Amino acid sequence: MMLNYHKIGNGPKILLAFHGIGQDFSCFQHFAEVFSERYTTYLFDLPFHGKHIYQNPFIVTKQWWKESLVQFLGKENIKEFDVIGFSIGGRFALATFEAFAEKIHHVLLLAPDGIKVNPLYRLATGSKLGRWGFRRVIAHQPTFLKIGNSLQKIGIVSKSTVRMADFMLGTPLKQKQIYHAWIGFKELQFDIPKLIQLAQRFQTKFSFFVGRYDQLLPPQQILPLSKYVQKQQTVLLDTGHTKLVDKVVTYLSKEGFS
Repeated sequence: MMLNYHKIGNGPKILLAFHGIGQDFSCFQHFAEVFSERYTTYLFDLPFHGKHIYQNPFIVTKQWWKESLVQFLGKENIKEFDVIGFSIGGRFALATFEAFAEKIHHVLLLAPDGIKVNPLYRLATGSKLGRWGFRRVIAHQPTFLKIGNSLQKIGIVSKSTVRMADFMLGTPLKQKQIYHAWIGFKELQFDIPKLIQLAQRFQTKFSFFVGRYDQLLPPQQILPLSKYVQKQQTVLLDTGHTKLVDKVVTYLSKEGFS
């Protein structure tokens, strides 16, 4: 499959941008426009998103992702670059870093998924029974809300997380998209000590941006990686999950890239 992407800007640095679940390339469009003199940004549609939304389901392996990017990098004649990922796009940013660490100078992670595995994600994707149950639950909104409210009452998930999930699963197409993405991305998991070693070996800079009020991917989710990367910055912003990308644009416009 050819990756679908959009190119914005003419800056001297190259940036590959990976959006969150239920979004498309436009997640980082404003970011790319604001920093168009710094970066030439390639904004990707992840599998099962954007122009790929009607894809047949498949498992996105690290090898498949690496081969797809090798093809892309060759086509665009890209030798070195930075990466940025928001939410589940963090998995793709980390998979890209793992595969091409020697080419990457800066990894920017915005409330990234993939550093610390959520037990609910493992339950929903880790077995045939779990996947069957997950598919049944998200396809039936009343059951989903009932389970979500029960998990909220015992403190496993927050009210805002249930509300966001209900919005994201509001149509059959969205339900299918979320299911395919959760299952399809399940093999994008990482050996965190290995990532730390790669960062140290190639002196890669990591920037973590997290929302103080983010209950979907709270700030502590980054700690297994952020605590041990030598060249890193962590920025805590006064926002929840959905507005984080815009808040990062505002912050970097004011403070600049360190």
